[in-house]
Amino acid sequence: MKRRLALAAASALGFFATPALAQDNAQPVTQDGDSGFYAGGGINLYFIDKDDAADGMGIVFEDQPSPGAFVGRVGYAFNEYFAVEVEAGIGGAKSEFEGPGIEGDIGVTGPMGAHAVLTMPVSEGGGYLLARAGYSTVTIEREMNGVEYEDLDVSGASFGIGGGVRSGSWDLRAEYSFMSGGDANSGVLSMVALHRF
Repeated sequence: MKRRLALAAASALGFFATPALAQDNAQPVTQDGDSGFYAGGGINLYFIDKDDAADGMGIVFEDQPSPGAFVGRVGYAFNEYFAVEVEAGIGGAKSEFEGPGIEGDIGVTGPMGAHAVLTMPVSEGGGYLLARAGYSTVTIEREMNGVEYEDLDVSGASFGIGGGVRSGSWDLRAEYSFMSGGDANSGVLSMVALHRF
């Protein structure tokens, strides 16, 4: 399934790249004197692979741990089709788990990433689809029965797809990405609000 998600993201990226690269005279996404820069924030939910999350703990997860993080994002849109973004954040809600004689939680800290973003407008009302590719990193912290286990580092390639709506200087977006590399694999659901300057 992970391979299918990666292939789907790569296919979407290729699909969106064609019009983005072919539009030498594309109209800039900025309007009314906007600079092309934008910034905002939101939340990331990390859906960590169950086997990776349990590594070395001697337990088996029935449900996928899904801790959250608060993230800030800054980007620059070159035109209507292509932008670059960086993000960083702090840990948020932890994913708690319990069982017979077991109680613990899994959290994340230090999320960071840099991505190229390709977008394709799909409606006159500001709706669009997107594909993103780049690099992401996050640290997974694990605790069970008062014992802290070795942190897991997830660092590597990140591919995602999503969509959003632009309204005036605001951009509301939802994305799903797949992170692969380091000690674990994880899906990431991002929901962000961005303001264009």
